[in-house]
Amino acid sequence: MASWILVPCLVKLRSEFNAIAPERDKSSDGSVGDAAHQDSQSDHNPDETGNVPIRDADKVNEVHALDVDVDLRVPGLNMENVVQFLLARCRSGAENRLRYIIYNRRIWSASSEWRQQTYTGRNAHDHHAHFSASYASGREADTRSWELEDIPMPLTDADLTKLRTVIKEEVDKRIDALERSLPVVPSQDEIAEATLRKFRSSPTTGMSDTGANLIVSQATAAMKAGKAIKPYPVNEGKSLGELE
Repeated sequence: MASWILVPCLVKLRSEFNAIAPERDKSSDGSVGDAAHQDSQSDHNPDETGNVPIRDADKVNEVHALDVDVDLRVPGLNMENVVQFLLARCRSGAENRLRYIIYNRRIWSASSEWRQQTYTGRNAHDHHAHFSASYASGREADTRSWELEDIPMPLTDADLTKLRTVIKEEVDKRIDALERSLPVVPSQDEIAEATLRKFRSSPTTGMSDTGANLIVSQATAAMKAGKAIKPYPVNEGKSLGELE
């Protein structure tokens, strides 16, 4: 048989399966068809030298089908998850590189607007899922991500540990930044000491040291001058002998 290649978009799909399920079983993987496929029309046959449903515009001998073993060996992830994820993308219009998917006696195709139908072929496709790619040159060559990493999966213990660490680090950073931005709040003892210091140094507080010294100074000056002690209104205008 002449040399062939798997279309680039399916090479990319296979690489993403390997990325999300690095320990997956590959015993049922496949691309180019065996003798049974060669005897019938199939996307597994190279499109320049084999029996295929469509001839594309280029002259490259390409296979437009990929089989992926169902045993992904990732807790919480199975082939049903992946198939339904890709179908949702196809139905939404986000994905247009597939012609049809066959899995577990069911088939979904672009021609039927991705509605589920019963697959009646002799291979039930319960050991692998089949993905057939478009024959349009731009689509078959499109190696954009299939976004398989976005398939919802339960968190593992390792994921939870990492998540806790990241959250704690972020919370600690935010608390530290907040503490540095807030004014320093004095303790009760510091407030009491500052209040007493202000009280004792105020010239208008009669009980303070400064106030007491001021009164004594004023009284002494008044006595020497024979005048009334002004701080006390009752003595206003009285001579020294009339002071109360």
